Amino acid sequence: MTGTPNEADLPDVVVATAPGVTEALVVSGEASPGEVQAPPMPHRRAVASLIVLAMMAFLFSTNETSVLGVISVVADDMNRSEAAVGLMTTVWAIVNMLASIPAALLLRRLSRRWVLAGTALLLAVGIAIVASAQTFGWLLAGRGVSALAHAAFWAIVTPTAAGLFGSAERGRSVARLLLGTSLAGIIGLPVFTLLAQHVGWRAPYWILCASMLAVAVILVLVMPSFRAEQGTAARGLIPSWPIFARILVVCGLTVASVAVTWTFITPFATEVAGMSHSAIPTLLLLGGVSGFVAMYLVGRYLDRYPVRSVAIGLAILGSVWAVMSAFGSIAWVLAVCVAAQAFGFSVLVAAMVNWAIRHAPGSTDTANGTYATVFGAGNAVGSLAGAAILAAVGAGWLPVASLVATGGAAVLVWTMRGVGVARPAFARRSG
Repeated sequence: MTGTPNEADLPDVVVATAPGVTEALVVSGEASPGEVQAPPMPHRRAVASLIVLAMMAFLFSTNETSVLGVISVVADDMNRSEAAVGLMTTVWAIVNMLASIPAALLLRRLSRRWVLAGTALLLAVGIAIVASAQTFGWLLAGRGVSALAHAAFWAIVTPTAAGLFGSAERGRSVARLLLGTSLAGIIGLPVFTLLAQHVGWRAPYWILCASMLAVAVILVLVMPSFRAEQGTAARGLIPSWPIFARILVVCGLTVASVAVTWTFITPFATEVAGMSHSAIPTLLLLGGVSGFVAMYLVGRYLDRYPVRSVAIGLAILGSVWAVMSAFGSIAWVLAVCVAAQAFGFSVLVAAMVNWAIRHAPGSTDTANGTYATVFGAGNAVGSLAGAAILAAVGAGWLPVASLVATGGAAVLVWTMRGVGVARPAFARRSG
């Protein structure tokens, strides 16, 4: 058997095989024969391509999270409040939300190599606008252009990475791709923040711009041209509209819960825990290391326990918000919470997108674009809610709001069994 009740995840599928029986998965009463498709390139080149994609993910994620480390510096330079500078995250999230599905639909038939290289060039343009902005309006415009590139990149890169290898390695390849985002927390964001504090916030953006251009060239040299349908992850393994819809709600609540507090972790650390601004890069580095470890470890479990991984991540995240709400004013407790939050959210980032691709009801590009839209919506709503809470009642209440949203997501995951769950069945007999 490919699975047993003891091995199965919370609502996962148990598929039985026997001599003379063809394996099949039944979802909502419809049989879908399993398909085996060869990877689009030799294994070594696939590994090299995945490494370059992880490098791109590192740079995209460093740029995305850069606001966390420079929010105070930019606020002082632009003569704006920290809550107002938080709009850089909100604008980013709104553009990303609106552009993800159109990007997935428009780009799905084009060569993965050239589309991904194009997203890198567009991101470089957006970063250059931010780095040279003399007004707050141009700063927001640059973030908008960067978000457009971000939407296009993440709409296709996850299915692309999953499609480089066999179907049994989808979860592992997604986790390896996302190691780049975790390294952004260890190296990218702390170094970016340190440079911003010592040489000004514009210099690290110019460095990021040059790095993105260099990686675009490497991608063109390493990755061969192939379209989405030529990869092994063009379709979901267990298509299901009811499960996919629930995944989207879980994603939106989870991301919003993190955005509420994490967008304003700098004011929380300085105003609530009494930390100095010079301690923020170390705090972010601690979270980055923890997130990288989580991403490395979770890769080996995603294909076997796709839903249980989400449940565990939510349990960690909920515990973090509860502790921060009660004891976040103690500096060392906050440091532990930052490490635990990064660990739990890294597990969730990998597990949720793998879960979404697994149950994609149609093209994984379209499903991933939809997922990215909801992810962006969660960021937008969370950052707006966080800014409102920060301005109205102070940073101390941020984790309370995060706890409520995480609790809602956890309830949806732990009550999955009754919602369109795929059930095992024997297909037609062969011979």
